[in-house]
Amino acid sequence: MENLSENKELINNYLNYIIQQQFNTQIDLTDEYTFIENLVSRKPIIATTFSDKILSDPEIKRFLTSLITEINTGSCSIQSMKMKLRNYPKEHWNSFRRII
Repeated sequence: MENLSENKELINNYLNYIIQQQFNTQIDLTDEYTFIENLVSRKPIIATTFSDKILSDPEIKRFLTSLITEINTGSCSIQSMKMKLRNYPKEHWNSFRRII
C-alpha cells in the first residue's frame, strides 16, 4: 500500500473531484479529514474530522466515509486516483483547496 501522507494533494484533489461528480457541488474539504498513523500497523491513514457542514448532509457523509475507507484499505490506490484524475481539465484544479 502506498504512503498516503506523501500524496495529500492528490488525495484532496481526488476527493473533491469525486464529490463534485457525484453531487454536482463543490465542498471545501479542508479540515474535514486528517492524516494520522494507525496505532497497530504504523501506516498512515485518513481519519475523518467532519464538521457540521458534512454531518448535516447524511448522504455526503456516508459517501465521503466510504471513499476514505476505500483509500485506507487500499481498495482505491494512488494509481487508480491518478488515472481518474488524468483527464480532468487543468483549469478546474485551481478551484480545489489544498490541505497542505
